[in-house]
Formats: sequence, structure tokens, C-alpha cells
Amino acid sequence: MLIYGSNSSRLLTEPLPDTPCHACGTADSLRLSVSGRYAHIYWIPLFPAGKLGGAECHNCGTVLLHKQLPPALKEPFMALKQQATAPIWHYAGLLLIALLALSSLLTSGLNGKQDLAYLEKPHTGDLYHVRTQEGNFSLLKVVAVDGNSVQLQANTYQTSSSSEVADLNKPENYDHDAFDLTRYDLQIMKQKEQIVDVERPEND
Repeated sequence: MLIYGSNSSRLLTEPLPDTPCHACGTADSLRLSVSGRYAHIYWIPLFPAGKLGGAECHNCGTVLLHKQLPPALKEPFMALKQQATAPIWHYAGLLLIALLALSSLLTSGLNGKQDLAYLEKPHTGDLYHVRTQEGNFSLLKVVAVDGNSVQLQANTYQTSSSSEVADLNKPENYDHDAFDLTRYDLQIMKQKEQIVDVERPEND
């Protein structure tokens, strides 16, 4: 269930000296305030969504929203509104999304370099997560390495989800007939994103 909505926080408050309250007539009791609205998801501020505010009398408690302000108060309110800026925490959600995206890019870059290193020096037992012509995902398993030649067995099963490819790694799922590719062939497959991940057993 996605919980989202909007909220607001006080940005600036400024007294209005020598300006009487239109309701009770008390001087020096009016305060102009500007609040910043922000959108949130799961109560985490996502981004600013405008400003609102008005005037409040600290003597009688009368509140005038910005659309209800008399002409004499609209100009100082607009000036205060221009001064008010959203705090950085109003952007917390966007900053979090940016950090997650950056982290994902860095992780992807590191994984890509590691995959290329594994393809340059293949080991028996390496698993290549491959994208099939149908757009699904499957496995190739390295069964032997002889110089520049890499002997592979193809997994006979496919899955539509890349996160489920590991479940296909069962001995009975592989074709008995192996085939050969060169290390250069494997690197080309990686560049074309036909090989999407390289998995090396921990004992290697």
C-alpha cells in the first residue's frame, strides 16, 4: 500500500509593528507567516510543493489566510514569501533517490569491471547469466578452459526474470553436448549485453 500526501512546515515569521488587527484593533499583535508545502511518500519529504501562509493576531487569535489578506498586508506578505526558502530536508526524498541511483551506478560499474576480468581469465565452474533471443534469461556453464578456447554447456531452461536465473543451476538442466567459444567471443557477448552477469564459485 503506497502512502503519500502533502504536509507543511513554518519557514518565516515576521511581526507587523504599528499595524492594528482588523478584528480586535490591537496594535503590534499581528504576525505574518509563510509555510512551505512538500509532498511526501511514507512521511518522507520528497520535494517542495509551493508556499502558503497569512496573518495571525496573537491577541484575539484571528487568522487570515493569504487570499484573505487586505491590500495593506498583501505587499509585505509577498515580500516575506520571496525571502522564504524551502529547507534542505524538504528535498530529502529526491536526495535519497539520487544517492540510491548513484550507488546503483557505482555498483553496476564495479560489477561490470569484475565481469570483464572474469571473462579475460575464465575458470572451470564459472556461470554466465545470458539474455536469450526471446528476451528471457538462462545460463552457460564453463566446463573446461584450454588456452584461448572456453568449453561451455548451455542450460536448457529459461526464465523471464533475471533474479530467478540462479534457480536454473541444476546439473540435470544442462545440455550434455558442450560447445567452444573464444575469450574474445565472450567479451563481445558482454559488450552486446548478451552476457549480463558473471558468477564465479566462492571456492575459486
